[in-house]
Amino acid sequence: MDQLLQLHGTPLSNYYNKVKIALLEMGFAFTEHAHLPNSGSWPGSGSPSGKIPFLVTTEGPIHESQAILEYLEDVRPGVSLYPDDAYRRARCRELIQYLELYVEAPARALYPAAFWGKELACETVERAVETIASGISTLARCAQFEPHLCGESFTHADSVAWVHLNTVAMALKRVTGANPIPAWLPAVPGYLERLAERPSIRHVEDDRRAAARASRG
Repeated sequence: MDQLLQLHGTPLSNYYNKVKIALLEMGFAFTEHAHLPNSGSWPGSGSPSGKIPFLVTTEGPIHESQAILEYLEDVRPGVSLYPDDAYRRARCRELIQYLELYVEAPARALYPAAFWGKELACETVERAVETIASGISTLARCAQFEPHLCGESFTHADSVAWVHLNTVAMALKRVTGANPIPAWLPAVPGYLERLAERPSIRHVEDDRRAAARASRG
């Protein structure tokens, strides 16, 4: 089955890279297929909303990045990027939700200016920065960073943190001229440096940078 897994999307997407890190870390064989957001319709594209990423399996497509992670966990017994016990698994899932709902989601208000050259009203930028700062504050109270978000072991929460914290930091710097995340949460720079040493993350980051260069022509 592994040889038939197909990951659709683009390395420029943080949610695509979230799934790609999991595939690499869990030892799945897979192929990648370029698919931009909203470039197809259900069922031909594999995504009813037109969103990426989606994963094509022998049984059909799966969309929404978190559902894809749960599928990978279900079909690879004995290999998991969640902690061993039920309580710590729940806390890991909490961290994923915190990162996606309270850090990455409010940052999307900045993306039109950061990545597509659009103009944003000052109040829009200020509101987004305030909301992101609040989300980082919540993360600081919940995560360990010793050396990973859930303790000693690398988990799905760490792959999510890598893709989202870097994307949000890039957006903040491009729009405001500075990345305030290290000031809000001093543990972040060292944490991201440790993650950057993992082969899966080096692979994903190299592909992301290559895709970014290609997009600029």
